[in-house]
Amino acid sequence: MVASPSADAANLQRWQEHWQQRWYPVAYLQDLDPRQPTAFTLLEQDLVLWWDAAGQQWCAFADVCPHRLVPLSEGRLNERGELECPYHGWSFNAQGSCTAIPQAEAAIGANPRSSCRRYATASAQGLLFVFAAGPEPAGNPPLPLVPVLDEPDWLVQDTFRDLPMDALTLLENVLDVSHVPFTHHRTVGRRENAAPVAATLTGAGVDGFTLAWPEGPRRGKLGSQFTTYAAPSLMWHDLTAKGFARILTVVYATPIRRGECRLFARFPFQFNSPWPARLLGLRPQWLQHLGCWLP
Repeated sequence: MVASPSADAANLQRWQEHWQQRWYPVAYLQDLDPRQPTAFTLLEQDLVLWWDAAGQQWCAFADVCPHRLVPLSEGRLNERGELECPYHGWSFNAQGSCTAIPQAEAAIGANPRSSCRRYATASAQGLLFVFAAGPEPAGNPPLPLVPVLDEPDWLVQDTFRDLPMDALTLLENVLDVSHVPFTHHRTVGRRENAAPVAATLTGAGVDGFTLAWPEGPRRGKLGSQFTTYAAPSLMWHDLTAKGFARILTVVYATPIRRGECRLFARFPFQFNSPWPARLLGLRPQWLQHLGCWLP
């Protein structure tokens, strides 16, 4: 059966509204090097991320020079602090305009054909976000943030990984807390703690849902757990272990291309005592969640 033009149009509208007209994290700010461009792929769109020193902001362009289609991520930031193509040295400012063509005999003027496609960017909570639809966020959609992380005294450990699965499959794994006693045996789970998960839907809408799990993990030994899903790419669990710490498990699933996504996993802690924070601060980031297996 061939879809009708009206069905295709409706599918395209849903795609644009629910996936393209959204902000996605593309990197931890601490991992970006302001001295050189960085490549990233978002929803099958190849991007180049680079630091505009003059405007003190991170920029995101389509990773292609409008001249000969060379990846700009293979270029450099030149002496003027602009993004320079590695093929002919064309230079681009933060607005995407070409400011210099070394081979041109006369000064160049503004021309859309020599400009780069820009994407809106924003920085918050230690992450760089890119708006997938382009330079102007339609309707001012909010950044997908975890509100409680704006509170003080969080110790946050971050990791990321590119995974051979689509973003929704990853988020289903995060929602499926029943895997923890087995997948994470002897780290954050124990096989003997496996039990029915009686979660209650406490809210739902087009922007996501919330869940409450009164018993929580480890057969109620740690306290109740609460889950929030902010469509389409963010989910977190919130657990307060009495007498020990408030613990979050925050996961962003950023779609790279079909069947691939980047996992941004954050593990924030608010400890009741200063000693666990000091010990955890000595743990190298690469060791965080090292034994994780994601189906």
